[in-house]
Amino acid sequence: MKKLSLILISIFSLSKVEAQQGLPFYNHYLVSDKMLINPSYAGQDPNVISITGTHRNQWDDLPESPSTQTVSMHGIVYDRLAIGAQFFNDRNGAIKMTGFGINAAYHIPLEDRTYEGEEPSVFSFGAGASNVSQRFDYSKIIAEDPNDPALQEERYSTFFANLGLSFKYAGFFGGVSVLDIPLSQNEYYINNIEPLPTWYYFNLGYKWSVAEGIQLEPSLVYNMNSSSERHLDINLMSHIGFGDNGQGVGIGVGYKQGMDSKNSNPLFISPILKLKVGALRAGVSYDIGLSDYQVDGRKNGMLFSLGFDLQNPWGERFE
Repeated sequence: MKKLSLILISIFSLSKVEAQQGLPFYNHYLVSDKMLINPSYAGQDPNVISITGTHRNQWDDLPESPSTQTVSMHGIVYDRLAIGAQFFNDRNGAIKMTGFGINAAYHIPLEDRTYEGEEPSVFSFGAGASNVSQRFDYSKIIAEDPNDPALQEERYSTFFANLGLSFKYAGFFGGVSVLDIPLSQNEYYINNIEPLPTWYYFNLGYKWSVAEGIQLEPSLVYNMNSSSERHLDINLMSHIGFGDNGQGVGIGVGYKQGMDSKNSNPLFISPILKLKVGALRAGVSYDIGLSDYQVDGRKNGMLFSLGFDLQNPWGERFE
């Protein structure tokens, strides 16, 4: 049964990668770190050094089920200049991907003065470089032809560039980014046939203060890639604050729709819970699968995040 489950996962991994959203951590942004989908978000809160880790699991009662871990950190290092870094590890059946990236962002204030307790209005642009390596463990699958040339290369590694713009002003926030622009030979990450596509992200949202200490935050994220795949995220978060520095509880829900040139299909809906107490941040989301993509009847997943906002000695409010 264990080998059968592993074969099913491997087949699913190779034949249904088009249902994924680029690199496996790109859909972590709502619970963890927006820098994962746009390098210009590095250091956008000038008062803190942000450190975040995530873990996402699917079908965790199956052996070798998909799991992804990320660690990201970023903050202002001088005046309006911020730097950041991220690392990820992903295992999906016989496929293992690892990678790292570095980002730099520059933030331009849009107002002369920001009052205590208010988020700064700012326009930001950023750029980054990343490396993605993939290793395929062919000992974990049964090949019809072990001498097939497609099964001989065990490891690929490619460098990419990432670009982004973003803004925050009068409660509105948004951004545009281009991810996974190949800087070296783009190897066959998908199905051992296709290179990793370049992704284009667009996000827009609004923070609405309903009452003192209570905010609603609707947002949209639209992304598409160079292979004509598209996704639409519709998110609604609420925040009930207590204390200073953004402390409070966040409750929300996210919905993801997948589209191509012929079809439009719901992928999943995700209840979300977040908490910030002092410097500690934590979050969890549960993906309830709505599509036909599943393994052995399973199509749900869970994401956990844990982070810290440390006081930044180099980054007082933008001037």
